[in-house]
Amino acid sequence: MRRARPGHSPRITVAQLLAAQLEDEEAPTTRFPAPVAAGRIPGARAGSGPLPAVTAQALEAAATTTTASAPPTRRHATRPTPGPRRADRTGRPARHAVAAPAPEAPAPSVPTSAAPAPSAPMPTAPARRTPSPAPRPTAGAPAPTPAAPTPAAPARRTPSPAPRETATATSTPPAPRPTAAPRPTAAAAGTRRREGRTATGVTSLVVLVPAHDEEAGIADTVEGLLAQETPEWLEIAGIVVVADNCTDRTVEIARRYPVTVIETEGNTEKKAGALNEGWRRAARDADLVLTMDADTVLRPGCAAAMAAELRADTMLGGVCARYWAAPGRGLAWRLQRLEYSRYDDLRELRSWRVSVASGAAAMYRRQALDEVAVHRNAGPWDGSSLIEDYALTLDLKTAGWKVGAARDAHVLTEPPRTFRELWVQRLRWGRGGMDECLKRGWIPATRRDIASYGLFVLSVFFRVLFITMIVLMITHAVPFRYALVGLIPLGVMWLERVTSMWRLPGRSVQDVALVAVLVVEDLYGFFLEFCAVVAAWRCLFARRQAW
Repeated sequence: MRRARPGHSPRITVAQLLAAQLEDEEAPTTRFPAPVAAGRIPGARAGSGPLPAVTAQALEAAATTTTASAPPTRRHATRPTPGPRRADRTGRPARHAVAAPAPEAPAPSVPTSAAPAPSAPMPTAPARRTPSPAPRPTAGAPAPTPAAPTPAAPARRTPSPAPRETATATSTPPAPRPTAAPRPTAAAAGTRRREGRTATGVTSLVVLVPAHDEEAGIADTVEGLLAQETPEWLEIAGIVVVADNCTDRTVEIARRYPVTVIETEGNTEKKAGALNEGWRRAARDADLVLTMDADTVLRPGCAAAMAAELRADTMLGGVCARYWAAPGRGLAWRLQRLEYSRYDDLRELRSWRVSVASGAAAMYRRQALDEVAVHRNAGPWDGSSLIEDYALTLDLKTAGWKVGAARDAHVLTEPPRTFRELWVQRLRWGRGGMDECLKRGWIPATRRDIASYGLFVLSVFFRVLFITMIVLMITHAVPFRYALVGLIPLGVMWLERVTSMWRLPGRSVQDVALVAVLVVEDLYGFFLEFCAVVAAWRCLFARRQAW
């Protein structure tokens, strides 16, 4: 925008004067000399020609309008007084306008022969006081008289920051302020409590091998342990063979190796009692405890893989290895080999979450075992349970620990060789699992397992229904084309078994033929379900628990 030069005031238009005069036509007319009018009318100056006659009310209205429309003066601002501007299209006066413009009217003729009269200077807004250079004294001129200082408005007192101390060459720099250590949170404290000594230093591992008349496989078990390679942070501090009431050469064979052999005396709690005694005497101070059966052989790197799982997750109280059937022969061995492979696939589908840390090979954290042993005087393992590994798994879950499977840890275990031995084993497993669920009731640790028992009942019902349908088809000579819908579940089951067999390591032609026939595996499924039904019957109506 265009500004007026300092020292000059803009002219006032005749239209503005006429507008002020028309507002009060009935008021008495008062004429002022040109110098007086120029001083009272904002924006007027001498030399602009004769001024028209205006009223006193018009002068007061013009003065009021000028005062209202003038912008507020800011402190420390030096600006010349702006001249009048044209209003914008909305009808509002422009900023810094002196007075609102009046509507256009024909200007009256004024004589131009009048002499310009000197005008009084227009009062301006107080400008910021800036120091001006002192005038140079001239020769013969009197010294200027200093003007009295004008009192300034009292300014608001604001606290000023204290000046910083500057270090000199001889001054001593201030000592740094000690910083307080961060306060540990509850989660961090719980993590440290459960990590124990595994957070720093070398992690110690003790292996417990309970053995009862295991002269046939104890040598392979110990040799598999001695062949384990561990990283720098893991150390196998000891291998303890707990000979539980052995009557064969198990102790003699075990003493041939650099291991510790402990013989139990008067143990009546079988495997759980042997584990508790070995833990109290040789493994209580170890960071990790590995328990395994005497007929199981660890594959290379198994111990390190299980320890790595516990090291990675501080909330993991125990992990078990993935077990496969050791090399053997016979129909019972081959069927169990396929069953173990399918169960391993199920664990992978469940993201390595397991319902039981299998006693074939399981590793536990020392803090987890200590928490469980607090509620039991003998040790972490329950001697009154038929399946001590499942009871310990439920105790860990109840205490808030997680239990899983180590995906890179593999072991080979010896399955029962005959169907009679298999019958005894599955009765003990089924009865022990149901007893533990009944003992604890419906709690978060047992809900999934109790639900699985319900699904087992449904599977048995549909299997019986399927057999009934086949029998009715044969006895009533129903054409085969009417039973195609009923064969759809059978086809899905056959496809699942073939795909799981195909992932079996070391599969043979006999395995493929056994799965393709489907009848043999289906009869094996009837056998396992019958074992479970008998176990449930004994759990509900029999009082005595025995191996």
